Amino acid sequence: LVGHPGNATPTHGDIDVLVTASPLSGPRFDIMGRESVDSVAAFYNYPHGSNARAATENDNGNGNHGGHGQNYNCNNNEDGTRNYDAPHPLDIKQLESWIRRTLRSSRYIDPTELGIEPGKSAWRVRISIHVVNHDGNVWDAALLSACAALADLKLPVVEVNRKDGNVRIVDGAEGGIGGDDNGVEAEKKKVQRREGRSLTLGPVPVPLTIAILPSNNNSNDKANKNGKSNPIFLVDPTHLEEDVACGNFVTLVCNTDDEIVDFNKKGSGSRLSLNRISALASMGFGRAKELEPLIVKDR
Repeated sequence: LVGHPGNATPTHGDIDVLVTASPLSGPRFDIMGRESVDSVAAFYNYPHGSNARAATENDNGNGNHGGHGQNYNCNNNEDGTRNYDAPHPLDIKQLESWIRRTLRSSRYIDPTELGIEPGKSAWRVRISIHVVNHDGNVWDAALLSACAALADLKLPVVEVNRKDGNVRIVDGAEGGIGGDDNGVEAEKKKVQRREGRSLTLGPVPVPLTIAILPSNNNSNDKANKNGKSNPIFLVDPTHLEEDVACGNFVTLVCNTDDEIVDFNKKGSGSRLSLNRISALASMGFGRAKELEPLIVKDR
């Protein structure tokens, strides 16, 4: 799409991201593409709403409601009841916003290459992502697919009116580019023809999502110096593992220049020490060097 650049960045284009889902993406999605909290609870026999307090009477003491379903984080209250951390549904709007911010801040593309006529026209690239099968870690998959789409993008040929800055996309059937006849014709129309081209790519922002699960108090794992058991880290979690993590995630976005582009923590259980953050960053750098050649292998 051809749009108007912002006043603060007259030479920059922009990127828009649209993520959609449907009931075909998974059993929890409705026809509007929203993942329902109630469907998550029903799918795993999770106590929610007014049933949460009553469910504690049948709780077996370790967060497993009634002896069935998945184990969830639960905290004891003073009155003997328990607070359950429900699985977090996918927030489409939050995912779209995160992809836009990451692409803009990662230097993966140069926004000036999307400019057409300074202050008058610029490209507005729209990336459409459809969740075909949500089986976990859709954040990483969506960002990587957006990077792959931009790597494959080629801007079309345009003609720019030198007087008013209007832009017309030239169809490929209209002839060659840069020939003498085209140059004379362009001069008569007082327009400037610009060739189509691919974008110059920077380091690929490669995400790494890690689910943080509560430790099993009955296990023989060594406790830390504070007497608390160490949490369990799962890289690239599945949908079931995301449910057990109850919204406790860390997503690092790294590149091959050993830079952390984005560090996103979600959930009350995502508090980490500096040593653990350093270890996760090392994993993120390794993932970036592993996946970048696959995304830009033809460039």
